Amino acid sequence: IMTFLIAGHETTSSTTMWALYLLAKYPHEQDLLREELVKAFPDKSKFNPSFDEINSLEYLNCIVKETLRIHSPAPMISRANVEDKIIGGYLIPKNTTIMIALSALHKSTEIWGPTANEFDPKRWLNPLYTKNVTNYNYLPFITGTRSCIGNKLALAEFKILLSTLIRNF
Repeated sequence: IMTFLIAGHETTSSTTMWALYLLAKYPHEQDLLREELVKAFPDKSKFNPSFDEINSLEYLNCIVKETLRIHSPAPMISRANVEDKIIGGYLIPKNTTIMIALSALHKSTEIWGPTANEFDPKRWLNPLYTKNVTNYNYLPFITGTRSCIGNKLALAEFKILLSTLIRNF
C-alpha cells in the first residue's frame, strides 16, 4: 500500500491542483459540486464518506472525469508495436515506437464535439458524448496490460481530497 501511495502522490496532487484551478475559474461548476456534497453529507463535522458513497456522487464523477480529460496525469503514451501493421494505409514496421499525445486525443473535436477545449463537466451527463467514449479515446490511466495499476486508489484519493476541500471550504 505504501508503494501505491508514494508512487501516486505526485499525479494525485497535480490533478487536484488542476481541478481546484478549474473550479475557481468556473465558480458555477464549483457551486453545483458543493450543492451535491452538502446534500449528500449535510453535517460537515461528520464528513467521512465511504468508497461507495463517494463513487455515487454523479456531479463529482463528472468533475473528476472532465479534469482528467483536460489535464491528464500522463501527457503521452509511448509503445513499440510487436509486428508489422498497416494503419490507415501506412505500413508501421515491427518495433516502431508509437507515441500518442493524450492532450490531443482528449481534446479532439471529432470525439468530444465543438467544445472539446472547454471545461464542461456536464458533457459526462450527455449521451451524445458519452456513447463515443471508449478505452481507446479516454485514457487518463492508459489502458490494457500496462495501464496504471493504482488507478482505483488514485481516483478514490482524488475524489475524497477534492470533496473534502470543496465541502469544507
